[in-house]
Amino acid sequence: MSGKGVHAVFFDAGETLVHPVPSFPELFREVCLAHGLEVDMLQVSRVTRGLMAEVEERQREGFTFSDDPEKSRRFWLRFYARLVGELGYRGDDGLAQDLYRIFSDPERYDAYPDAREAVASLRDRGYRLGLISNFEPWLEDLLVRLGLADLFSVLVISGKEGVEKPHPRLFEIALERVGARPEECLHVGDSPNSDYRGAREVGMRAVLLDRWGRHPSFAGERISDLRELLTLLD
Repeated sequence: MSGKGVHAVFFDAGETLVHPVPSFPELFREVCLAHGLEVDMLQVSRVTRGLMAEVEERQREGFTFSDDPEKSRRFWLRFYARLVGELGYRGDDGLAQDLYRIFSDPERYDAYPDAREAVASLRDRGYRLGLISNFEPWLEDLLVRLGLADLFSVLVISGKEGVEKPHPRLFEIALERVGARPEECLHVGDSPNSDYRGAREVGMRAVLLDRWGRHPSFAGERISDLRELLTLLD
C-alpha cells in the first residue's frame, strides 16, 4: 500500500521508539545479579514475553494499568515480583522495587537508531507526527532528553490522559489534537492488540512493528524497521 492520503503518522513509544539500554534482558540481569540472582537471558526473554501476553489478553477484557501513575507503579511491582519468582527467586530484599526504580529512570533509556532517522525523515517530508503511548507521564521528559519531543506536534500519553490503548478514546484524543480524520492517519507500534487493533478500530491505517520476528502469523501490514515506513508511504 502507498501513503497516498496519509497526512499524519503516529508512533507508539516503548520498544517502538525507545528501549532500555543496553537492553531489557541485560539490564534486568544486572539488577538481579546485585541481589544474588543469576539468570539466563533467553529465559528472561521467554518468561517476560509470556507474562506480557497474559497482560495483553487481560487488556482485551478491559484491564488497564498505565492510565494512572500509582496504578502503574503497583502493576509493575507485582509484575517484577512475579517475573523473578518464575525465575526461581525466593528472596525478600527489595529486588522488585529495584527493578521498578531502574526501569522508571529516564536515564536508562535511549532511542532506536532507526527511530531517530525515520521520525526526522517523515517530518522533513511534511507529515504531521504524533505519539500515542501507554506509558507513565515521565515519558515526556525522556523524549525531551533524547531530543525527540520537538519532532512531534502531539504527545498523547495514557498516564496523563487517564485512558489506555486499545481503548478508542486515546486514539480519538490524538486525532482531535492533530486535526485529521482517521483515514488520513497511520499508527505504528509493536503490539498487535494495543497498537494495531486499537488503531484499526477507530478507522486509522495501522502497521505492526515486529523487530524480532515474534509475530510470524500476523496477517496485517508489518515492518521490522521503522525506516521501512518511508517506502510504505512513497
